[in-house]
Amino acid sequence: MTETVQTAAVGRASEHPPKQKRFKPMSGKKRGQLIFLFCMLALPVLQWLIFWLYVNIQSIALAFQDPHGSFTWSNFTMFWEELHVTTGKTIGVAVVNTLIYFAVGILIQLPGALIIAYFLYKKIWLNRAFRIIFYLPAIISGVVMVAAYRSIVDPGGPLEAIVELFGGHLPPEGLLANSNSATWMIVLFVIWTGFGGNMLLFGGAMARVPIDVLEAARLEGCGPFRELVQIILPLIWPTICTMLIFTFTGIVNSSGPILLFTNGDYETTTINFWIFLKVYGQQGSGAGGEFGIVSATGLCFTLVTVPIILIVRWALERVPTSEY
Repeated sequence: MTETVQTAAVGRASEHPPKQKRFKPMSGKKRGQLIFLFCMLALPVLQWLIFWLYVNIQSIALAFQDPHGSFTWSNFTMFWEELHVTTGKTIGVAVVNTLIYFAVGILIQLPGALIIAYFLYKKIWLNRAFRIIFYLPAIISGVVMVAAYRSIVDPGGPLEAIVELFGGHLPPEGLLANSNSATWMIVLFVIWTGFGGNMLLFGGAMARVPIDVLEAARLEGCGPFRELVQIILPLIWPTICTMLIFTFTGIVNSSGPILLFTNGDYETTTINFWIFLKVYGQQGSGAGGEFGIVSATGLCFTLVTVPIILIVRWALERVPTSEY
C-alpha cells in the first residue's frame, strides 16, 4: 500500500514539474530611473574624489612622515604632548578658546540672530534702520571694524572713560594685552559683528511663512512669544537644522580675527590660528612649516568631530517638521 502511494505521488510530481522562475527583462522606465540615479550620484562622488581625496591624500600621508619622508608616529606624539600644555600658543589653549567661540556661536549668535530677525520680520519701529545697523559689520572691512573696536577698548578710549566714571579702573596695559581678558574681548567683538549673515537667513525663512496662519493665530489671541515659539519656529525648523549642522561642521574652525588683534599672544590662539602659525613657518613664507604635526592634528580632530556631527544630524532629523 505504501509503495503504491509513493508511486502515485511520484507520478503526479512528474506530471506537474515545479515552475522555474524566468528572468524578466528590465523595463525601459526602470532602466531610465537607474541611469538617472547613477548620474546624480556619480557627480558628488567624482567631486569628492577629485576635490577632497586627491587634494588631501598627500596631506594625510604627511601625518605619518618625518621631515625626511620616513614613516613615523612622532607627529601624533608631539600633538599629544602639546595638547596637555595650558600656556602659550599651544593646542591645549587653542582647543579651550575654540570651544568658547563655538559655544558663543551656538548659545548667543544663533538665538540672537533669530530674535533680531523675528522683530525685524514684525516690522517694528525703525526696522529698516535696525536692519542696516545689524548688517553693517558684515559689509565693512574686517580691518576697519577691528581698528574701530580697538580704539574703543584700548587705554585712553571711551570704554576706559566710562569705567572710570563709575569708579572702576582698567588694566594699564589694556584689556587686549591681558591674558585674563584678551580672549573675552575678542569674543565680544565676534558677537557684535556676527549677527548679519544668520539674521538674513532667518529673515528669509520667516518671509516664507504663510500670512494666513499668523492672522488666524492672532484672531485666536496668540501673543508674540507664543507665535514665535509655537508657529514660527516649527515652520522654519528645516532652516534652523541646516544652520545648526553647519555650525557643528565648523566646530574646529570656530575663531575670531586673532591675527588682527593679538597675533595669538596673551593666550588667545585658536585651533584655526594655531594651524596657520604652524603652516606659515618661522620665516613667514611657509618654508619652515611643520606640516607633519598639522596633518596629524587634522586627522585627530576629524576622528573626534565627524561622529559628533553625524549624531547631531541624526538627532535633528528626528524632530518632526511642519509642511506648508
